[in-house]
Amino acid sequence: MKKIVIFTIFTILMIISIQNISFGEESTEREDRKKAIEEAYKNFKRPHQIIEESVAEEEVKEPEVKKILSKLKKLLPTEEKLEEGTLRTIWQYVDKQSTLDDEVGIETLTAFLKDITRVYDPITNKYKVSTIQIEIIKFDDIYEFEYYWDETSTVTIEEIFNNAYLVGSPNKNIDCMFNHSAEGAFTICKTDKYLVQSIIFDKYQEHFSYNKLKIGPQKLQLNQDEMTTMVVQQILKNIDKSNGVESDYELYKILKSNAEIKQNEKTIKEQNSIGEKEKKNEILGIEKDKKYGIQNFSCIKDEFGLVTISGQFNNNQIKKDKVILEILFLDSNQNIVFKNTANLLNIDEFETKRFLGNTKINNSFLTCTVKAEI
Repeated sequence: MKKIVIFTIFTILMIISIQNISFGEESTEREDRKKAIEEAYKNFKRPHQIIEESVAEEEVKEPEVKKILSKLKKLLPTEEKLEEGTLRTIWQYVDKQSTLDDEVGIETLTAFLKDITRVYDPITNKYKVSTIQIEIIKFDDIYEFEYYWDETSTVTIEEIFNNAYLVGSPNKNIDCMFNHSAEGAFTICKTDKYLVQSIIFDKYQEHFSYNKLKIGPQKLQLNQDEMTTMVVQQILKNIDKSNGVESDYELYKILKSNAEIKQNEKTIKEQNSIGEKEKKNEILGIEKDKKYGIQNFSCIKDEFGLVTISGQFNNNQIKKDKVILEILFLDSNQNIVFKNTANLLNIDEFETKRFLGNTKINNSFLTCTVKAEI
């Protein structure tokens, strides 16, 4: 009887031990499957999603002090305002960052929006989530801003506007441009204190048909649904509102073909050049009170560093094949900062030859002079 009791107890202990071993193996197997699923899920994610999770994990481990955003954030269009243009909730802010350089007086704010209705397909890798990047730059000095822009960009503002598809000005203090490609578009507007730009990545043309041509009957036409002009327009209106001004313009209606504007300007210039050639005066007495040489000379530098040089050369009674104009740009100590030359060709007797040109000068200057070498 005693042996039977001992055998029964031993059997029960063996069963319990086996169950514990099975349970431990099952738990380990379950944990391994969970880790495998998580790893596979991570491998299907887009790279930026993995980066964001890694950053989030680091923040949990090492909490950082939250940065205070610039006051420029008040100029951003709200998600509710964007919803008015899209008739439904589509765009959502996912990041906002700001910088301030007190030394040069330049403040920047960068914000990112994403289309929260788009579901990324990790299996077929077909869809890319549409995003919008917004940048607001506030500056105190135009020359400091130009230096800042040249240091951070491979293309100058002047080149961007020259190569724009559309350009226009809501008022005399604002210049705007728009350009597009098959994968998106961008709009830039510049005032005397701000530069505002909005860039959209929309590879599958879900929000606007950006893959149209820039010329011909099927060329791209803007309307109220184009997001980059809508965003920039709202920021400009918020800037005006902060200055106590209410604006009601629609930017997409203001922007016009840059190529057509350039062609019209060229036509006007050619017509004026024809009228510039004056007829010879048959009576010398009419010309005796005329001042000869260079007259009405001026050089004006705009906010982009582009200098416009203009004036006229009044010839005397001797025909000239060539007149060389030497233009000097001087600083406050009358030192030469920059020098340029231009030629006037085939000037008839008593002819007035007007000249107009542009040059880019990065250095600042106080005055400019010109002299003619005959």
